[in-house]
Amino acid sequence: MVISSSSSHGIHTLLEAEKAASEIVEQARAYRIEHLKEARKMATEDINALQTRKNEELANIQKQGADQSELTKTIQADTSDKLTAITAQFEKNKQDAINKLVSAVTTAEL
Repeated sequence: MVISSSSSHGIHTLLEAEKAASEIVEQARAYRIEHLKEARKMATEDINALQTRKNEELANIQKQGADQSELTKTIQADTSDKLTAITAQFEKNKQDAINKLVSAVTTAEL
């Protein structure tokens, strides 16, 4: 019976060791799962921050484009106004300029 008691004690020791190993493995799994959840959460936060920053950059670029479009319209309107004024001055003074040129060419001083 000594063998049987010793054998029973050895089996009991092995079962305890197996249980302890199983608990260690379970703790390692829980630790790994927790860290994966943390990593996923941090990655999601980083992605959201990056997306927010890029959306702000896009909005700024679009605003600058709108500002330049408005500036372009202002310059075109100003140019058109100046061209109209120059054309009006030309129309007003062209006959006088023609008369002076004709007079200068046809009048000879002796």
